[in-house]
Amino acid sequence: MKQLLLFLFTLAVNIVHAQEQPNFPDMRSWMIYAGDTTERYIFADTAFVRASPGIKGAPADTLFAGDNVRITAITAKPLTIRGINGPWLKIDYSKNGEQKNGYIWQGLLSCAPLRRGDTKFIYGIERRADSLHLEGTNTDTIRRFMVGLKVVQQGGILARASFITPDDESANSSFGKVMSGMGLSNVQNVVVLSFSGEACGIPTYDYYFAWTNPGHLLPLPGKVNIADAGVFYQSETFTFPNEKNGKPDMILWNMTTEEATDKVDKNGENIMKTTEKKSAAYTWDGVNGKIAKSGQR
Repeated sequence: MKQLLLFLFTLAVNIVHAQEQPNFPDMRSWMIYAGDTTERYIFADTAFVRASPGIKGAPADTLFAGDNVRITAITAKPLTIRGINGPWLKIDYSKNGEQKNGYIWQGLLSCAPLRRGDTKFIYGIERRADSLHLEGTNTDTIRRFMVGLKVVQQGGILARASFITPDDESANSSFGKVMSGMGLSNVQNVVVLSFSGEACGIPTYDYYFAWTNPGHLLPLPGKVNIADAGVFYQSETFTFPNEKNGKPDMILWNMTTEEATDKVDKNGENIMKTTEKKSAAYTWDGVNGKIAKSGQR
C-alpha cells in the first residue's frame, strides 16, 4: 500500500511539472513539460518538420516512424487534428549525419520511448474516440482516446495494434515498459502501456501486448488498479510463467480489494480490511498466439 501511495505522489509531482507550460488539455498523456529534453520517437508513419510553428509554411524536412527527436521548447501555438489539441514543439534531430532542428506538432510524436535492442515499441494518441452515455433523458459525451502501438525495426513498421481508453480522466499521464517474453512460448517481449489519472480514486489501466516470434503484436489481458488513500484500494496483479508460482503458458490474475475500518494503527492511520478476493487463469496458445480465460473464483 505504501509503495502505491508513493507512486501516486510521484505521479502528482510529474503532473504539476506538466502544468508549467501552456495549457493544452490533450497533451497530458505525452507527459511533456517545460525543460523536458527526453528523447522521443516519431509516432506518425510520416511527419513533416516545419521551419516555423504552423502548417501554413512548406515542410522543411520529413521524418518517419521510429526516428529519434529531442524536444527543446514548447510553443504557445496550438493545432487541433483528429480531435486532439496540442502545441507545436521545437525539436533537434540528426539526419544523414547532420544535426538539424525545426518544429513539429505534438500529435506526431510518441509518448514515452520504449525499446529493446534494435526494436522500438512506439505508442501515441491517434485520435479522439468519444462515446455517448445516455442516462434517462440526458446524453453525456465521454472523452476517450484511441491509442496506437507500432513495432519498428530499422525504419520499417512490422506490426500495429490499438485500443481505446475508457475515459478522459484516466488518460492524464502515461508510461510503459518492455519486459522479456516472461516465459510465454514464442513470445519475444511483453509490452505494458499504462494510463492513469491525476487524483486518488481514478483507475490506472495497464494494457499488455505480446510481441511474438515470428513477429505478431497480440493483445493480452489487461489489469486495473485503483487507490483512494487511506480509504479504499483495489489491486490487480499478474503472475507470468517465469515468475514465482507461475505455471507454463498461463497468466495468473489476482484481485484484492481493501477498505478502511474504524480502527487505527499506532500512526493514526485507518487499518485496512480485505473485503474481496478474486482470481483467474488465462491460457496462452503459443502456436496460434491465442489466449483464453480458463477459470475464475
